Amino acid sequence: MTKSERPKISAFVISRNEALKISGCIEYLKWADEIVVVDDFSTDGTPEICRAHGVKFVQHVFTGFKDQKSYAMSLTSNNWVLELDADERVSDEMRECILALPKEDFSLYSCFEFRRKTRFWGKWIRHASFYPDYKARLYKKNDGEWSEGNIHERFITGGLTKKIPADIFHCQDLDLHTYILRTIRYANLSALEMHERGKEARILHFTIRPLYTFVYRFFFRLGFLDGVHGFVISAVGAIGTFIKYLRLYELQKTEPLTENRNPLIGSE
Repeated sequence: MTKSERPKISAFVISRNEALKISGCIEYLKWADEIVVVDDFSTDGTPEICRAHGVKFVQHVFTGFKDQKSYAMSLTSNNWVLELDADERVSDEMRECILALPKEDFSLYSCFEFRRKTRFWGKWIRHASFYPDYKARLYKKNDGEWSEGNIHERFITGGLTKKIPADIFHCQDLDLHTYILRTIRYANLSALEMHERGKEARILHFTIRPLYTFVYRFFFRLGFLDGVHGFVISAVGAIGTFIKYLRLYELQKTEPLTENRNPLIGSE
C-alpha cells in the first residue's frame, strides 16, 4: 500500500530524562506521518534533542503512566496512532509490516499487536515470559479506552485485534542495581494502586506466589535457556512479586492514604 492509500499514522512517546535513548527512538519513527513527544520536564537534554528532531514536543507534568500517555495521544492529529516507549525501537521488519498492511485490514481491525523483544545485559531474551510478549501498539484512538490502572497501563480496543509476527525492540540494558531499583519502584506503585482499589494481600501472596513466579518463569517459560540472564530475570521477578504483596499487606495494617498523596509521582 502506498503512503497516499494507507491511513495517516501518528506516533507518540512519553519521556523523562531519556537523553541517551530518545534520539534512537525518534529516528526509527521518521517514517510515521507525525511524531508527538510529551516530556515530564527533563533536565538532561531530552527537550533539546527532541526539538532538534523537529517533532511535536510538549512538556506536561507526570501524574501517572496512563494519564501521560492518554494526554500524549490526545495531541495527535490522526486517528491511527502508534504508541512507543523511549527505550523501544520499531524494527525494520515491524515498519515494513505496517507499511504493507492492506487497506482492508485498516477497515476490519481496530488494533494491531506486535512482539516485544527485550535486550538485557547485551543479550536478546527469548524466554522467561519476556518473549514473545505481544503488545497492542498500533490502534484507532477513537475505538477503545485506556485501562483503569495508572501503572501497567494499556489501551483496550473496542474492535478486532490482529497479531503481527514482527518485533518491537526493547533496549532495556539496565545494570543490576538500576533493574532492582526499578522493580522495587514498580512493585511499590502497584501495591499502592491495589490498595486504593480495595485489594488485600494474604500471607500466601508474599510467600508462595514469589516462589511460583520464579518457577514459572525459569522452568515453565524456559528462562533457563537464557542462562544467567534468564535466572536474573526470573529471580528479580520473584523479588518484585514479594515486595508488591508484602507492601500491600503493610498498607492494610497502617493508616489509609491521605487525599493529597499521589504515589505515581516519583523519581525515575
